[in-house]
Amino acid sequence: MIINPVKETITIGELSLNVQIERTKRKKTISLQVKDNKLTIKAPKAVSKKKLDELIQRKKTWIRERAIINSEEQALRNREFIDNEKFYFRGKAYRLSIIEAQEETVKIAKGLLVVTFIHFKPLDRKVIKQLVENWYLSESIEILKTRTNELAKKMKVQPSGMTVKNYISKWGSCTTHNKISYNWRIIMAPDYIIDYLIIHELSHIIQPNHSKDFWHHVAKYCDSFQTKRKWLRENGHRLVL
Repeated sequence: MIINPVKETITIGELSLNVQIERTKRKKTISLQVKDNKLTIKAPKAVSKKKLDELIQRKKTWIRERAIINSEEQALRNREFIDNEKFYFRGKAYRLSIIEAQEETVKIAKGLLVVTFIHFKPLDRKVIKQLVENWYLSESIEILKTRTNELAKKMKVQPSGMTVKNYISKWGSCTTHNKISYNWRIIMAPDYIIDYLIIHELSHIIQPNHSKDFWHHVAKYCDSFQTKRKWLRENGHRLVL
C-alpha cells in the first residue's frame, strides 16, 4: 500500500529528473528506480526526508548513469524507421537507407543497412520495420546455428536442437533435454559476445545450474567471460529494434 506519494524535481549535472517518493508499510528497505525521466523512491514510512536526500546525493552518479541509459533505450525503441537511423548488427553500427526498387530486400552494403521497397507502393514505416525485423531473424538463425555447431564440436557437447525466440527479459536458455534457445536480438552484439552467450548455454548441457563448476566450464572455452558477461549486462539495453 502506497501512502501519499511526494513529487519533486532534482537536477544532476545537465539532467533534470522528476522524483516520486512512495511511502509504503510493506517495504523494509529503500529502493530506487529510474524510468521515463523519473526517479521513483520506495521507502518505509519511518525513513526521514533528510535520509532520502542524503541517499540521492550518494547515489547521484548511479542515478545519472541509469537516466542516460534509459534515455538511450527510449530513443532506440522509438525509432521511426527513416533514413540515417542507427541499427546494430554483430557489434557494428549501420545507418538505415531506404530505396525504391522493384522488390523488397534488406542487406548491408557500403556501411549502410539498405532496405528496398516496391516503388509503386506507399512508403509504410510498419512495412519497413517488419522487413528489418524479418532480416534480423533470418540472419540470427543462420549465424547462431552455424556458430553453435562449431562451438558444440569444440566443447564436445551435443545440443538436441536450436531455436531463436523473441524473449523479453533473457538472452538464452537450455532445456533439460539440451535444446538451446537464443534471443534473436543477440545478433546485434559483437561476435565475441555472441560466442560468450553460445558457450554459456552449451555449458548448461554439462552443468544445468550456475554453480562454481558451471562457471569453471564456461571459463575453459571463453577467455575473460566475466568481462563479456558485464558487457551484456551494461549494454543489453541497446540491442533493441
